[in-house]
Amino acid sequence: MGRIVLEHVSKEFPGGVQAVRDVSLEIGDGEFMVLVGPSGCGKTTILRMIAGLDEVTDGEVTIGDRVVTDEKPKDRDIAMVFQNYALYPHMNVEQNIGFGMRLRRTPKPVVKQRVSGAAQALALLDYLARKPADLSGGQRQRVAIGRAMVREPKAFLMDEPLSNLDAKLRVQMRAELARLHKQLGTTIVYVTHDQVEAMTLGTRVAVVRDGVLQQVDTPQVLFHNPVNLFVAGFIGSPTMNLVEAAVTGDKLEFGSHRLPVPPGTALEAYNGRTVILGIRPSDFEDADVWRDERLPVIEVTADVVEDLGTEAHVLFSVDAPPVQVEGVDEDPEAGAPIPLVAAEGTSVFTAAVDARTAARIGSTVRLSVNPARFHFFDRDSGRVIRSRPQPAASS
Repeated sequence: MGRIVLEHVSKEFPGGVQAVRDVSLEIGDGEFMVLVGPSGCGKTTILRMIAGLDEVTDGEVTIGDRVVTDEKPKDRDIAMVFQNYALYPHMNVEQNIGFGMRLRRTPKPVVKQRVSGAAQALALLDYLARKPADLSGGQRQRVAIGRAMVREPKAFLMDEPLSNLDAKLRVQMRAELARLHKQLGTTIVYVTHDQVEAMTLGTRVAVVRDGVLQQVDTPQVLFHNPVNLFVAGFIGSPTMNLVEAAVTGDKLEFGSHRLPVPPGTALEAYNGRTVILGIRPSDFEDADVWRDERLPVIEVTADVVEDLGTEAHVLFSVDAPPVQVEGVDEDPEAGAPIPLVAAEGTSVFTAAVDARTAARIGSTVRLSVNPARFHFFDRDSGRVIRSRPQPAASS
C-alpha cells in the first residue's frame, strides 16, 4: 500500500525558522498528489520529511501501514527523483538504471528483467548502451525515473524533476509522467512551483504558502472555488483579475464600471463596503464576436493585444487600485506573468477572448462578462465570501 499520511507535521530549523506549520495531509494509494507554491513556501521540506531526509520536529508520518517518523530513508520503501538527474557519466543507461539494485546484490536475472521493463515503459530500449552525455535532457530525466522505477517502491517522491528542461521538453515529459502514473498506479508525490504543471498532472493539488496548507482539492475545484485570495491568485494562467469593488445595493462599482451583483451571493453584509472582486480572464468574451444579450457589457481600451492563435489576450487598465497578493506577485517562478506597467492607482486586467476579435492596441473593445462566475473575497481576511445557501427544491 502506498498510502501516505501526515498528521500535524511541523519542521523548525535552527535559529527558529518555521518551514512547515502543522500540516495534516492524506495521500491515497495510487494517487498523484502535487505540492505547489512559491519558492521557499515549505513544499520541498514536506517532501524531504516524507522521505526521511529532514527530521520531523512535531507530528507523525505514516507510509502504508507503518509509522515511519523515526525510520531512516532506506527503510521507508520510497524512491526519489530530483531536478538534478545525478546520473553516473561513466555508466551507460542500462548500468545507471540498474545500479541501485546491483548495489543491494539483487540477482542478475531480476536486475535484467526490471531494467528491461523500465526501459520499455520509458521508451529507452534503443538507448541502453548510450552514456548520459549522448542523451537529451528529457532522456536523461527518463533514465533517472527508470532508476527509481526498478526499485518498485510504495511511492515515488519527485522534487521539481522537470525544472531543468526547456519549455517543449517540459510539456512532453508532463505527458510521459501522466502516462507512466496511469500505467504503474503507484503513489506519486510531486513538488513544483509551476501551477500549470500542478494543474495538468495532479489527481489532487495541495497549495502551500509559508509552510501552511491553504487548500487541497482537485485542479478544477481549486480553479473554480478557491478558498482565499492566495489560492485564487496563484492558480490559473493567466492569473485571476483582482480589484477592489464597492457594493452598492445590487451593483458592484470599480473604476468607471458598474456590474450587477449576481443572485445568490452573500454580499448583503457588505452593502456600502468594499470587497475584492475576482474575474477569471476566461470569463470575459468579445461581445462583438460572441454576444449573449443576458450578460452585461463593459467598454475598455486595449493597451496590449496578444494574439496566441487559439485565443487572444486583451490587456486593459481599470481606474481602481491594484490588489497585491503576497507570495504571488513577487515570485517570478510561480508562473505569474510580469504585469503591464500601469499608472499609479490603476489595475491591469487580462481578458482571454476569441481569436477572431478585432481588438487592436488603442481600440475600444466591448467585453461581455458573466457575473455568475465572479469570485468575492473579504478585503481584511482574504477569505472567500461564500454564496448564500439556496433553498431546497420542493418535491
